[in-house]
Amino acid sequence: MDPPPAPDYAKRSAWAVWPGVASAADGVPGGAAPGRTSSPDADVFFIHPTTYLANETWNAQFDAGGFTGQQLDEVVLGYQVSIFNACCRMFAPRYRQTTISAFLRPSSDSFKAYDLAYSDVARAFDHYVKNDNKGRPFILASHSQGSLHATRLIQERIAGHPELRTRLVAAYVVGASLPQSFDTGIPVCTSSKQTGCLIDWNSASALTPLALGRGLMVTWHKGKYQAVGLKRWLCVNPLSWDSSTTSPTSANRGALPFPGIGKPVPALRTGVTGARCARGRLVISIPRDKREGFSDTLTKFGSYHNLDYALFYDAVRRNAVDRVAAYRRKAPR
Repeated sequence: MDPPPAPDYAKRSAWAVWPGVASAADGVPGGAAPGRTSSPDADVFFIHPTTYLANETWNAQFDAGGFTGQQLDEVVLGYQVSIFNACCRMFAPRYRQTTISAFLRPSSDSFKAYDLAYSDVARAFDHYVKNDNKGRPFILASHSQGSLHATRLIQERIAGHPELRTRLVAAYVVGASLPQSFDTGIPVCTSSKQTGCLIDWNSASALTPLALGRGLMVTWHKGKYQAVGLKRWLCVNPLSWDSSTTSPTSANRGALPFPGIGKPVPALRTGVTGARCARGRLVISIPRDKREGFSDTLTKFGSYHNLDYALFYDAVRRNAVDRVAAYRRKAPR
């Protein structure tokens, strides 16, 4: 089956988020601080997760409507990308994303689907760098499938290119199955204001079997897709920004509940969960009376993958602002 037509990144229709074009990414949930900035000091290039759940083809149309488009334009933009509107001009390309089934059936065909999706992301990034970045510092952010592509982008476009490497504020490659032992070419963040470093976490209940889904996971390393197997994943705690601290619930000043598609974005909620890294997972625990808005099909199995950003909305928002400020303080005048 022929792939769907490729996006043209010179056209605004190829972008889910573009500076000055209204979108759900502009929203600021109640209780979120700081507010949206009108004079951003940096950019964010955000690579969205999988929203294509059908099986008609390996790769979705980049401008797919229906449930696929609604999940992207409403949920991803409103609950993930909006985190960065306090620090940054926002760029988020549409791309021919790989269907979720490709991640459940690793094969040479699914690797071709990953390649096609990545080729769009790489072209979008190249277009952004050539035409729109203009020497500004930038954050690379992503989730899930987007983080698979971001991991490859770091290795192929950023780590070995000093002119971009020096402008990288941080890479939030959240929800990636990235082994601790794999070197992406940039260091892992170990503090809240470190710059030029990489952050990843995968949220799960303490009761989740360690091997849940591990055999299906792949990452990009040394020029090819590689099975992760049972290698321990990288984990940076988004409440402490290191890998060793156990953070109490009081350290989490705002999680963003999801009331359902088509409903207004609610206010942040405090007291939802603390966090700690253990055996490559970010272990969380939500009290029973706090679970409304923080459950889905995966949480029944102890995986909070879909809520990786939402559970720590306030913490990530503030941290992005802090890292941009730290970068600006260190940058040569």
